[in-house]
Amino acid sequence: MNGQYYAHAATVKNNTNNTCGRGEVLEKECMYTPYSYKQIHNISFSDCCNACTSDPLCVAFVLNKISCNLKNSTNYEPEEGDDCISVLNVKNIAPKNAKNILFIIADDMRPSLGSYGLPEAVTPNMDRLASEGLLFRHAYVQFAYCAPSRNSFMSGRRPDATKAYNFLNHFREKGVGANWTALPELFKNNGYLVSGSGKLFHTALPPHFDEPRSWSQFSPSGDPWPYVNVGKPNGTNECAEKCCGSNDTAHYCLYDFKDNGGLLEDEINSNVAWARLEEAIDNWQEKKQPFFVGQGFHRPHLPWNIPQENYENIESDPPEAKHKVFPATRPHIHFHDCAEMSHAYFDDNGWGVPLSQGGYWVTHQAEMRRAYYGALNYVDGMIGKALEILDERGVANDTIVMVTGDHGWHLGEFDEWCKMTNLELGTRVPLIFRAPFMKHSVGAKTSALAELVDLYPTLADLAGVPLPKENEGGEYLGGVSLKPIFEDPSSKVKDVALSQFPRCWQNNTHHSPHHKVGDESNFTVSWESMSDCHWTERNGLDFMGYRIRTSNFSFTQWFRWNMSDLRPIWKDVVGTELYDHTNDTGMAPSAFDDYEVINLAGNPAYADVQKSMTTLLKEEVLRWITPNP
Repeated sequence: MNGQYYAHAATVKNNTNNTCGRGEVLEKECMYTPYSYKQIHNISFSDCCNACTSDPLCVAFVLNKISCNLKNSTNYEPEEGDDCISVLNVKNIAPKNAKNILFIIADDMRPSLGSYGLPEAVTPNMDRLASEGLLFRHAYVQFAYCAPSRNSFMSGRRPDATKAYNFLNHFREKGVGANWTALPELFKNNGYLVSGSGKLFHTALPPHFDEPRSWSQFSPSGDPWPYVNVGKPNGTNECAEKCCGSNDTAHYCLYDFKDNGGLLEDEINSNVAWARLEEAIDNWQEKKQPFFVGQGFHRPHLPWNIPQENYENIESDPPEAKHKVFPATRPHIHFHDCAEMSHAYFDDNGWGVPLSQGGYWVTHQAEMRRAYYGALNYVDGMIGKALEILDERGVANDTIVMVTGDHGWHLGEFDEWCKMTNLELGTRVPLIFRAPFMKHSVGAKTSALAELVDLYPTLADLAGVPLPKENEGGEYLGGVSLKPIFEDPSSKVKDVALSQFPRCWQNNTHHSPHHKVGDESNFTVSWESMSDCHWTERNGLDFMGYRIRTSNFSFTQWFRWNMSDLRPIWKDVVGTELYDHTNDTGMAPSAFDDYEVINLAGNPAYADVQKSMTTLLKEEVLRWITPNP
C-alpha cells in the first residue's frame, strides 16, 4: 500500500472555505490497515477528502490505490510498534479508557452550600456530589468577575497571559492566544464528543463561544449541534404582576409557573444540555466515544429571577453578616461600590457615611441573602437532573463531574456587595469533583490550595488525555494537575494561589467609539468610588491589585499600572493588605465572617511575614506575565 494519503478531517473542517487541503503522502509501506467504518472504491483524493468532511462521524481518512477508507473515533486501536499508525500520526482519536466529563459552572456562585457548612443553604444535590467526591475548601479564581475569569480557566491561562482584564478583550485576539488550545477544544482534539450550553465562555469573549473550534458541530446521528445559549433572563414569560411576588424587583423576581409551565433561561439551556448528555451516553455505550458536556448556569448572577418555590425553600430570615462596615485598616482603593447593588460607603472609624444612611443595606441584608440562596437552590435542582441521568444510565462510575463558580460574591460582609475584589469572599469559589474511580477522593474534603486555572490540566489528567505540546497550542498553560490530591487528599500541589483585579479613575478611560459606554462613566477623585475598569483599554488601567493566598495568610498589594508594558510598577505601591487565615477551615459560618477583619500590614509583629510575602508575591506575578500582544 505504498503512497497512501492521510488528512485529519477536523483540521479540514475548520477551514473557513471548508475545502480539502493536500493529504500527507506516506513513503513507506503500511503493514496494517485499521478497520474503516466506510470504504469507497475508485475515487480521487479530493473526493475522498470531501466524503470525510461531509460525514460528521469521520475524523480521518486513508486513501490507497484501491479504496478511500473513512475512520471514526472508534476505528483506531493502534498496537505498539505499528509503523503505519505511527507514520499516520492520527489525531482526534480518544485515548483508550478515557473518562467522560460533565463540566458545570454557575455564575457568581460562592461556597454558600450545605456541604461547606451553611445550614440555611438548601443544596441537596451539590451536597450529595460532595459526599461522593472531593470537596476543595480553598479554591480560588484568578480574577473576580465573569469575562476575565472565564477567559482564564476556559483557556487554561492566567490573566497576565490572556491580557483580558475586562469586557473589551479575549484570549483569541491576534498576538495573544489565537493558536492556543482551549479547554473544551483539548477534548475535541482528542476524539471526544463535545457539547456546550449556557454561559461557559463569556458571551462574545471570545466570539461565538469559541465555536466551531471548541465544540462538536454535529450530533452522533449527524444532525447540527450548535452551541446553545438563551440570553434572556426569562425565556417564555414576561415578568408580569401575576408572576412576581418579590419585595425588591430591582434585584430579584419570583415566578409562579405552576399553572402555565413556563421556563427561565437556565432551565431552557440545561434541558438542551441534559438531552445532549443522554445522546452522548447513547453514543458512548454504542461506540465508546467519550463525551465532554458543559453547562453554564446564569444564576445566581443578578437579577435573581427564579421560580417562587425556590425562594420559599429558604428560611425567611437567614443570618446576616457579623461585620457590616468597611474595616478602617483596609486601603480604600479596595472598596467596591457594586453597580448592580449601589450603596453608600461607610466604615468603622467614623470617616465614612453615617450608618443611618446605609441602613437599607443592613435591614434588607437578610432579604437579599434569601433571594441569593433561593437562586442557588434553583441551580441545585437542575444539577440534580443531570446526576439522575448519569445514575439511571449507569455511567456515573465512568464520568467525571465537576461543579464550580466563576468567582466569589459578597453578601454585605464588610459593606461589600457583588464580586470585583481581591478579598477572600471575592476570589474563593466552591470546587467539587466526583471521580469514583479515584477511590481515595470519595467523600473527602481537602485543605489543599487550588486555582481554577488548574481545571485544564486536572481534567486532562483524570480523563487520561495528554496536554498539548507547547508548539501545538499548549503555550503558557498556567495551572498544575490536582490529581495527586485525589490520590491523597491530605497532600498539596502548590503553596500559593494568585489572583488580581484592577481599579480605574474612570470606567471608560481609553474608551473608543465602537465600545458601549460602561455603567460607571464618571470620573472620580475618590478612592472609595473608583471604577472596576469594565470598558477601559488594558493600556489605560490605572492600578492593578495582586493577591496571593497561602495556607495561613492572604497578602495583597495595589500597584500603579505601567500602561505601555502591561505590568505593575513595583516601586509605586498605593495599598498593602495582610490578613491572618490561621485556623480558617473554609467552612461556614466562620470562613465568611471571621477573617480579613483586621489588616496587619505595617504591624511590627508581622514585619517578617510581610517581608516574605512581598517577595513571594513579586516572584509569583513575574512567573506568569507573557509578552505584550
